[in-house]
Amino acid sequence: MDIFEQKRRIISIAIVAVVLTGSIIAVAVSAPLIRQIHQQATESASRVADTKAQSIKAIFDHHRGLALQTASRSELARMMAEYRDGHLSAESLKRLTRPRLEDSARHIDNLAAIIRFDASGRELIRVGPLANRLPANLARPSGLDIQNYALEPGNPAGTPLLQTMASIQNDNEPVGYDVLLFELASLKPAFETGPDSNLCLLDAQRTRRLSLTDDLARFQLTPPDGCLAEKERIMATSELDHFRSSLSDGTRVLAFVRPVEGYPWELHMHSRVSRVFGDLIKDIVISVGLIMLLSAIAGIWVWRSLRPLVHALVDQASLIARSSEELRLAQQVFNHTHEAIAICDTRLRIIRVNPAFGDITGIEPKQLMGKKLLEFIDPAHCQEITHEAIHRHLVAENAWQGEVWLTAPGSSPSPNLLTVSPVRNARGQFQQLILTFSDITARVQAEKQMFRLAHFDKLTGLPNRSALETHLEQAIEQARRQHHHFALMFLDLDKFKPVNDTLGHQAGDELLRHVAKRLKHSMRANDVVGRRGGDEFVIITGPLGNDNDALHIARKVIQVLNKPFNIKGQSVQIGASVGIALYPDNGQTAETLLARADKAMYTVKASGRNNLAFA
Repeated sequence: MDIFEQKRRIISIAIVAVVLTGSIIAVAVSAPLIRQIHQQATESASRVADTKAQSIKAIFDHHRGLALQTASRSELARMMAEYRDGHLSAESLKRLTRPRLEDSARHIDNLAAIIRFDASGRELIRVGPLANRLPANLARPSGLDIQNYALEPGNPAGTPLLQTMASIQNDNEPVGYDVLLFELASLKPAFETGPDSNLCLLDAQRTRRLSLTDDLARFQLTPPDGCLAEKERIMATSELDHFRSSLSDGTRVLAFVRPVEGYPWELHMHSRVSRVFGDLIKDIVISVGLIMLLSAIAGIWVWRSLRPLVHALVDQASLIARSSEELRLAQQVFNHTHEAIAICDTRLRIIRVNPAFGDITGIEPKQLMGKKLLEFIDPAHCQEITHEAIHRHLVAENAWQGEVWLTAPGSSPSPNLLTVSPVRNARGQFQQLILTFSDITARVQAEKQMFRLAHFDKLTGLPNRSALETHLEQAIEQARRQHHHFALMFLDLDKFKPVNDTLGHQAGDELLRHVAKRLKHSMRANDVVGRRGGDEFVIITGPLGNDNDALHIARKVIQVLNKPFNIKGQSVQIGASVGIALYPDNGQTAETLLARADKAMYTVKASGRNNLAFA
């Protein structure tokens, strides 16, 4: 056999051996990979069911918390106790508590009605958008549940509402109950699934089924006909993760049953098996069969011929292929990623940039070569950055990351997360730096918005209840360290309700904004004023020289608020009742100071209003 024929034979055998050896490797790798993909697909679908159950539990917890918040007022508990003991008539109780109840109802989303019962279960008051459409003489429920209510004559099946109840406690004894009914709009996002999935809720006895209608327009509460878990006699347990079943049309599904923790409801969800696993099973059977057949032939052939040479060629070819693919992939990522990437020398002079960086700066990538990267970072929005500081950090951590603001001619700076990674030469020295810029504008804006929503009142822009509690704790800690006094003032507007009743709630809101503005302008630089809720405001003063300083501040507040307000073209006159608690004379904790100031304010209310009183 001449050398050319031998060469041809060797090359042919080597090529076939490479292909077949690759098949063997594919089988060895694909088996555990297939199992892993199958398991991950199941776990992913299971996590969706867990997330849905947790989301529904969170919604239930939120609505139960709203009921507890409505029923937790100490003044309400006192009046309900007086009514129970016969010291207060039902009409007086309704007159005294209805305004606060109506104010609470206006600030609760998706509320249908609030119904207040006395300790014996007799209805006293009902308020809310759907209060008058609910049937009369409703029985007091025992806890959180979902029931049908006949709200419209043309809908005999009724409309499902979420109901929750909280007891009104006085000296640890129930003196009444608040029942809140909600429309189910807050549950809709949790119920929305893809076209190949379905989700519903069943009560623990599996007598009722809550689901969305086929057009996803509304909820319906029906008997649990055709429930897969009921048909398979499967109960929700901690050991059960999922089960397989079939729909009435024969479609195979992967089903999940999850208890809604802490509530007598279960989440039932199923997805088509073909949706979860796709065509994975069919392709696996065909591919594995072919690969196993070719692998068996390749094993015999390679073993009897040029096993060492074939292995060498396979290794070399695989290495070349992987290197080529990695280079091609790296080039594709560099050119097409939306993140700006710059390759610089160790002094941060640009060697090369990708198109995304050129788009941000508005300069062609070729024209950026040789420019200093720091020219495109706005120092006004971030700490000063130098290549020496980055170099020191890279030596210690082998990476540097920080927030920077990229700027370009004719455009405003934008926040980016900058990651710097070094490229080392054969001796381990830094040769080049790779800088990746990730746009975090949305995150920065979201953080600012979340901070404002969490700490400031939406209507007045003043610090809200949560922020006031934080300010008060800080004021107490500062006063304790520096041994000075300050005052906590609890302010309630007088004659505010008539404004709401005669001019409307929009006028009331406008009046609250004007009050907030006057209070801010009348305070000292180190005083804090915030809105606690409704027509209640809280003032936390800075350090006081003596008690008379608090008296002057309170009188100034009353004087400022006694001046007429121009609301919708009408002159409105209100007043303010101010209760004052001094630290540390009247208390050394936030809870004690709030309680003493609140009590002092009610003393002013009872003695004629529009005045002040010390605790």
